[in-house]
Amino acid sequence: MHKTPIDQIERVARVFHSNQDASRALGITTQAFSRLCRQNGIGTPYARMRRRRQRIPQP
Repeated sequence: MHKTPIDQIERVARVFHSNQDASRALGITTQAFSRLCRQNGIGTPYARMRRRRQRIPQP
C-alpha cells in the first residue's frame, strides 16, 4: 500500500463536494479517506456541508 501525501488529501478534501467523490479521486475507500482526514485534522467535504447547513437560519 502506498502512502498518500497530506497535501494531496487536503486539496482533494477542498475540491470535491462529497467524501465519496474525494475518495474515488484518490483511489481509496470512503472509510479510509475519512480516517486519513480525521487523523491529520483535515475537514472533510461532509463536515463542511454540515457546518454550512447549521449556519443557515431556518424559517
